[in-house]
Amino acid sequence: MKSFRLLSTLCVLFPALAWSGPVHNVWSTSPFFIKDGNNTYNATSGNSALSWNESTGYAFANARATSSLGDVYEFQLVSTTATTTSYEIVGTWNVTKNGSPLCTNCTGSAYGLNMGVGSYFKIYVSGETYGLSAYVTSVFNY
Repeated sequence: MKSFRLLSTLCVLFPALAWSGPVHNVWSTSPFFIKDGNNTYNATSGNSALSWNESTGYAFANARATSSLGDVYEFQLVSTTATTTSYEIVGTWNVTKNGSPLCTNCTGSAYGLNMGVGSYFKIYVSGETYGLSAYVTSVFNY
């Protein structure tokens, strides 16, 4: 009877354990550049939040930064298109400038996400047409 209970418990817990992967959170309050076509601008302010469950398609990413010209760019992850890793989120993104769409449902990635506080990550969308890079200011993993 005890072995049956143990086996039953393991059968219930195993799927939950099999689906659980490391969860990562990276934040930035320090963007340093924005790329818009052939132009690259210094970022004067902004915030970024990225959160994802490694080895799954579950992810959230939003990055907003103001350029040296005063334009506000926003990068929003719409959906993932590949399994996430500790280093990278690949998916479709929306990019806006002052609230107007520049690129909707465009392929892109955020990478360099596992480098730690003080290092930087990049988001590139539509090849390298649109981009944002920011210093990591906070990390929380579990």
